[in-house]
Amino acid sequence: MGVIQFIDDFRSLHTRARRGQLPESERQAYLAAREQFARALLNAQGLMLDGAEARRHYRVAHQLPVELQMAYGNVWTNTLDISAGGFSVMLPHAVDTAERPSTLLHLPDGSSLAGRVRVVSQFQRADKHRASFAFLDLTEREMEMLEGFLIDFALDRVGITPP
Repeated sequence: MGVIQFIDDFRSLHTRARRGQLPESERQAYLAAREQFARALLNAQGLMLDGAEARRHYRVAHQLPVELQMAYGNVWTNTLDISAGGFSVMLPHAVDTAERPSTLLHLPDGSSLAGRVRVVSQFQRADKHRASFAFLDLTEREMEMLEGFLIDFALDRVGITPP
């Protein structure tokens, strides 16, 4: 099977899964295709991971509104990129690495994910600070919902449609 055919087949499976129309008999095929798609994204991003690690680490450049309750006050910003493991944002100040801010991430369907995050990296760029955060307490259901949106975003960017 060629790349275009794989993406077309996966897009169809993913669309049906997101709509709740995927029969249980096709669930394993969907999960396997999702793993293969995640590995392909990681390879394209120059990373080499498998399984759940692949799903957690591929990143999609996408702006989603996010509120962070920082020690120095609330910050409303947009994500620069996002993965199932966390997100990056630009902030006006550096973050204390011991801080565990509360966050509210707004998803495209109007729902939101609330929880705590921890700083995994940060650096200064001009007068702003780029900080990357890891989710600490998302439920399995929330992770699945976030992964669904990440796949939506990635499929939109692939832009391959069959001839």
